[in-house]
Amino acid sequence: NYFEELVVAQRVYILETPLFRVRNKNVTRYCYTAKERDHALTEISSPEVTRFKGLGEISPKEFGQFIGDDIRLVAVNVKSIKGIQETLEFYMGKNTPERREFIMENLI
Repeated sequence: NYFEELVVAQRVYILETPLFRVRNKNVTRYCYTAKERDHALTEISSPEVTRFKGLGEISPKEFGQFIGDDIRLVAVNVKSIKGIQETLEFYMGKNTPERREFIMENLI
């Protein structure tokens, strides 16, 4: 269903997307944690901070700015063959409330 062989071969990744954009007229920094945001705030004068809630809030143009050499990918690891289907269903299925709860509990 969800290409279990790709998970077993460690070829499936979750793209980490930035939680914050800190910018001024000259500089834009994408931050993945509150700590990174706080650091960017000390380096950028007169900053504007945007909190992203998900991919839908990131424009295609912006998306291209954090995809590249600094891309952050997390490999999907499944401890056993039995868990592959369940894990993939969680990430890719229609279980929005459960996924939302997981995200909120593991956000920071």
